[in-house]
Amino acid sequence: MPKIVSIGTALPKYRVSREDTKEFARNLYGEAYHDIDRLLAIFDNAAVDTRQFCVPKEWFSAPHSFGEKNALYIENGLALSQVSIENCLTEAQVEYGEIDVLMFVSTTGLSTPSMDARLIQMLPFRKNVRRMPLWGVGCAGGASSLSWAMEIACASPNAKILIVVTELCGLTFIRGDLSKAALVSSAIFADGSASVLVTGDKVKPKVSGARPCLAASATETLPDSLDVMGWQFYEDGFKVILSRDVPEITKTFMKNSIAKFLESKNLSFSDIKHFITHPGGAKVLEAYKDSLGLTDQHLRHAYHILRTCGNMSAATVLFILKKFLDELPDEQQSYGLIGALGPGFSSEVVLLHWD
Repeated sequence: MPKIVSIGTALPKYRVSREDTKEFARNLYGEAYHDIDRLLAIFDNAAVDTRQFCVPKEWFSAPHSFGEKNALYIENGLALSQVSIENCLTEAQVEYGEIDVLMFVSTTGLSTPSMDARLIQMLPFRKNVRRMPLWGVGCAGGASSLSWAMEIACASPNAKILIVVTELCGLTFIRGDLSKAALVSSAIFADGSASVLVTGDKVKPKVSGARPCLAASATETLPDSLDVMGWQFYEDGFKVILSRDVPEITKTFMKNSIAKFLESKNLSFSDIKHFITHPGGAKVLEAYKDSLGLTDQHLRHAYHILRTCGNMSAATVLFILKKFLDELPDEQQSYGLIGALGPGFSSEVVLLHWD
C-alpha cells in the first residue's frame, strides 16, 4: 500500500494572541453590535490561544483590495510553501529531482499559473514533474489530497508524490464584513503550510521508523448543502459563508459517513486506535466526542494544534497527523482514521494502517 513517509510544516512569523484578536474585534465590530462584550466570549470559547499570520496585526486595521490581498497570498504562500517542502524532503532524505508528482492544495487565494507551476520555476524540481493543483475543497483539502495521492501511488507504485497544502486564511478577512460568520472566523482561522511525501509500494524508504500506509478513502456529499460553507466573492475579497449548524452536521452526517465507510471495510469504531480529526473549532471537536464516543486523549493533538496554531483550513489536519507520526515511531498493527469536512458540503475520510 502507499505510505506516508514524512511531513514538514511551516508557520509565518507574525504571532497573535487571543487578547490581541479580542481587542481587534472590539474595534472592528463594536459599532455594529451593542452587545460586543458578550460576543467576544466567542474568542474565549474558541480554544485558540495563539495564531500566526503572514502580515502583522496592524495590517488588519485598514481595508485592502482583493488585488492587494491576492498579491500577498502568492508572495507569502510561495515562501511559506518552500519552508514546509524543505522540512518534508529533509526529513525523508529525498531530493527535489526525485519527486514525480507535485500537488498544491489551497482555498484562500488565486493564482494562474497555479502555485505548483510557480514552485517548479523557483525550486529545483524536474521540469517533467506531474502537476495537480487542487482548489476549493477548504478544510477538507488535507484529507482529500491524501486520498488522491493514494490513488496515484496505487496506479504508479514507483512514484514519489509531494503534497503541498498552504492556506493564508488571514488574508481573507474583510474589514467591512460585520456578519457573525466573519466574527467567528476571525476567532479561529490562521495561516500555515504543510507538505507530505507519499510513496508507492515499490519505493524503498531512506529513513527508519514506522510510517502509516494509506489503506482506503471515501468522499460523501450532503444533499442541498451548498450554503453550509464557502465563499462569496466581492471587490475586497472572499466573504466567508459559515453555517452555525456545522457542529450538528458533524454529529450526524460525519458520524454516518464514517460508520458506512468502516462497515464497507469490515471494521468498526472500536478497531480504530488513532483519530486524526480536523478541528473546525472547539464545538466541532466536542461534536466528535459526543457522536463517536471519543475522549480528550483521543483528540489531544487536535486540541493542541487548535490551541497553538488555530484553524489553518486544509493544512490543519496534516499538522495533527505529524504529531501522531512523531509520537509513534515504533507503532505496529494499528488503524488510524483521518476525518475532515469542507465546502460541498462534503466529508473526507482516509483509513491509515501501521503494518
